[in-house]
Amino acid sequence: MINPGWTILRPTLGAYDPSCFALVDQGEVDIGPGEVLVESLLLSLDPTHLNWAKLDPALQYISVREGDLMLGTGIGVVRRSSVDGYEPGQVVTGLWRWARYCAVDARYIRPALAESEMPYPEQMTILSHVGRAAAGGLLAVGRAKSSDAILVSAAAGATGAVAAQLAKNMGCRTIGIAGGAQKCRYLVEDLGLDGAINYKAEDLDEALGRHFPEGIDLFFDNVGGRTLDAALLHMAHRCRIVMCGAISQYDASGGEQDRGIRNLPMLIFREASMLGYVAGDFDGQGADLDARLLDLYRQNSLKVQTHVVPFADIPQGLNLLLSGKNAGKLMASL
Repeated sequence: MINPGWTILRPTLGAYDPSCFALVDQGEVDIGPGEVLVESLLLSLDPTHLNWAKLDPALQYISVREGDLMLGTGIGVVRRSSVDGYEPGQVVTGLWRWARYCAVDARYIRPALAESEMPYPEQMTILSHVGRAAAGGLLAVGRAKSSDAILVSAAAGATGAVAAQLAKNMGCRTIGIAGGAQKCRYLVEDLGLDGAINYKAEDLDEALGRHFPEGIDLFFDNVGGRTLDAALLHMAHRCRIVMCGAISQYDASGGEQDRGIRNLPMLIFREASMLGYVAGDFDGQGADLDARLLDLYRQNSLKVQTHVVPFADIPQGLNLLLSGKNAGKLMASL
């Protein structure tokens, strides 16, 4: 193929079905005024793509329809440009379609750091929608302060790991939830968290009571479902719950997985708050958030794991997000 790209053949309903995607040659690409031609190097694979693939407008921050190329954050090389400030050979990051070559509106890209300053897979994690979702959610939405006792779910995942390390760097007592002993060791031994809960082996209610005897001040949630329900029972007075994601419910296909949140009345009794957001909310603060995270990275106070799959394996690769078998930030390489 001259220009392979992943299009959405049909909506995926219920359990995620990789066959909803098809690899289609997009042919040669022309650019118009205000556009650059980008050759993709890395494409981010995120839980939100599981929602977008359902083609339900209520679940989409950006509209994607049947027959469209899927889109997301990428890192790539400028091949042609009609825009001052972007030259062939320059490496950029931004939002574009899942194809080898894309015409991209220059308003939606920015220069990437040199790879010598930070490897591109790590930039996809730290200086991207992931880092901004973590930092913006923790600081702007959650209003984290050093005295907080903080719980982070999916803490070994891309966004959770950044949020947890940022909280710990602020002086917060920080506990992470992850699936499996290996991931929990990573949280404590490598990331320096104060504790970890293995949701696959521990009773969440008992573990939360043990780690938070005075209650959770701030819960950075990426999971939803049973995890959120358990945390609601262990909130401190005026706890803030930051809803970054709900991965446990993105593949809901009936039964216990689909059950509602039963402990919501605890928000009333604890005078607590729960607020959702998307990473794009922080575009206006992006440069400041990026600078804060870059500073931590340069101090060796921010570590990330990356999991790269081939471009041809994107549909199957998304299953790693549902099984939790990805090791850190998931992305595809061309």
